[in-house]
Formats: sequence, C-alpha cells, structure tokens
Amino acid sequence: MNDTDRRDYIERYEGRLREFGYSPETLGWGKQGRQHVRFAVLAEPALRHPTSSVLDVGCGFADLHNFLVQKGWRGAYTGVDIVPGLLQMARERRPDLDLREMDLSVCAEGLGLFDFVIASGVLNAALKVGDNAAHIAQMVGAMWARCRVAVCVDFMSTYVDFRKPGSWHTDPAWALGAAKRLSRRVLLRHDYMPFEFALFIFKDDAVSEQNVFRAFEGSLM
Repeated sequence: MNDTDRRDYIERYEGRLREFGYSPETLGWGKQGRQHVRFAVLAEPALRHPTSSVLDVGCGFADLHNFLVQKGWRGAYTGVDIVPGLLQMARERRPDLDLREMDLSVCAEGLGLFDFVIASGVLNAALKVGDNAAHIAQMVGAMWARCRVAVCVDFMSTYVDFRKPGSWHTDPAWALGAAKRLSRRVLLRHDYMPFEFALFIFKDDAVSEQNVFRAFEGSLM
C-alpha cells in the first residue's frame, strides 16, 4: 500500500476508534454476530489443527485470538496491523499477545512462517491512489510467502445490489483466478453471507496416483 492510501486507511480507523471505542463498528463490521460468522468460516482450517500457528493480518483488537481460544485452539498467535490506535487498545486488553505494527504488503521483517495466515476485512476499502486489484494480489502474495499450510482471506463480493461509497468489492471469479496462480488447490466459499466470500489457498497441492489431492486421499478411499 502506498503512503497516501496508508495514511487514509489509518485516519479512517483512528476516527472510528475515537467515535466507537472497542466495538465491531470501529472495524467497519457492524454487528458482533456477523464478525463471529466470518471468524468461524476463516478459522475453520486452523481449528482442525488446535496447536497450529496463526498470523492474523489486520488484527485490529485481536478478537480473532479470543474466538480461536473459545473454540479450543491453543496454538501460537501473532497479530499485525498498521493502525497504532487499534494496536494500543489490543495491547492494553491482551498484553500477553505478540502484536506488531506492520504493513505486511511491503514489509515482513522479523516475521517467520506460520501454519495459517488469516485476514478478515482488510481488503474491502477502495484505494484513493493505488490500484485495488494490484494491492490485493500483492497482499495475498505476501500472506502466501508467510504460510506453511494455507492463506485464509475474505472479501466483499461484486454480487451485490448496493455498494457503500468508499468500499471495494472483489469479483469472486477474478479472486479465484489469482489464487489458482499460486496453488492448484483452492477453496472459494460464497455460502455463509449473501454479499461476502472467503478464499482459502492451500500450500499442499500434490496429487496422488488416484489423481486427487493427497489431503483428501484418505477420505476418498
């Protein structure tokens, strides 16, 4: 993300933080229940591996960590965000967590590899200067470079009857094509909310002699 768009992004969230405080509205998500639906979808692969490591990109208040732990996950969590105010509140609430101020799309200094790299709601704002498609490709590529098992990311869909000014809606077909350039094994879910979708890109796309992905070989035999 370029400097102009980064400043705009930070100012937007800092303004919401001053207005709403600790609330899903600060993160632009509205009601709490919908945030839990998104977390349930994006975190499903990590929850199947309860000791896995997770990098939460655009972690905000680190609420994803709370959700994971409530579901029995006990792995290692790191959160990164570019909004200082959100990180300050997250650190005050959870001083035990590894939370870093970082724009992963341009820098990953000091970050290792993580089993799952998850991002919720970080790619839904229309950029003022930069190209959204290029930014999404850059960010997903950066997430891909940091993951061992899968990238899990959500978007607002172009299959809508209304678009809020300033929002960015991603074409699911375009997103699927971009993901397939990284891995042959990809999952796109457009079934949990009407106007959003989630994309999962898996590192292990090896195919067995039965011509199925090895990850599914045991369940198919």
